[in-house]
Amino acid sequence: MINQKLNTDLMHYGLDIGGTKIELAIFDSKLELVTSWRMPTPKDDYQELLSAITQMVADADKKTNQKGTVGIGFPGFLDNQGRSVSANISCVNGQTIVGDTCEQLGRAVAFENDVKAFVLSEVRGGAAQGKNNALGVVVGTGFAGGLCIDGQLYKSRQNVSCEFGHVSLPAVLQQRYQFPLRQCGCGLLGCVEEYLAGPGLLWMCSHFETDYTSVPILVEAMRANEPKALEVMDVYIDCLGCYFAQLTLMYDPDIIVLGGGLSNITEIYTRLGQAMQKYFFGGVIAPPIVAAMYGDSSGVRGAAIRGRDNAYNTAVLN
Repeated sequence: MINQKLNTDLMHYGLDIGGTKIELAIFDSKLELVTSWRMPTPKDDYQELLSAITQMVADADKKTNQKGTVGIGFPGFLDNQGRSVSANISCVNGQTIVGDTCEQLGRAVAFENDVKAFVLSEVRGGAAQGKNNALGVVVGTGFAGGLCIDGQLYKSRQNVSCEFGHVSLPAVLQQRYQFPLRQCGCGLLGCVEEYLAGPGLLWMCSHFETDYTSVPILVEAMRANEPKALEVMDVYIDCLGCYFAQLTLMYDPDIIVLGGGLSNITEIYTRLGQAMQKYFFGGVIAPPIVAAMYGDSSGVRGAAIRGRDNAYNTAVLN
């Protein structure tokens, strides 16, 4: 039987470890945000990273006067041997980060890919609440997602499901727009992420010989009806529509929830469904595409949910 304190009193800590910062957020038993703070990520030294996590959790324990549950989201995954793999935080590669963190903190710790934590948050009380099958896609510095089925994250054999940013760009798009095969940080050529993530959209500005130096400048120019900006955004929406149509044919979700910096471009929501439609065969309809309810806080909230669930499951087993 679950300890009663887990149901009513315990605070839940979510940590979102990124390439530049670590955020810790404290949530109460109803998953209402209590407080949060950040510190730079020591991404080049594993022991420093563990020390930073330990210190942040210790500070949270002082603030709450208890040992809260801990869930951590990070940009990577755990392989079949429980060793971490991350393209953004090199010091964790090959490390048994779950066991090491549990030992440092003296409690159970749940780890989850940061994008999948985002999706879980939106299914549990967010924009995808009540949907049987929800696909989350984060379009920002990277391009990745996660799938929830009946409220649970889909788990795959090698933990690489929904790493669809590292699938090759469709040939129809490459040929139509004369895109070169760009080198991806993962080691492959022509990955979708290199064209559809935020840096990819900025690269398109260069490819089409514009002088826009940031995505916000591009979007502002588009809204001012500058021809070059309209051209770039038309191409981007077409490419996004093509790929989201493919994701729909792969997963057939009830809803797609968007996160990441580019999800703040409102024109994506008004144009993407129509852009997808021309890439479907007859009878297929695009699912609703919505913004994340919890925005930038969704990932850290999802990490806290994973930590809470993990603590409950541990209590039941014990």
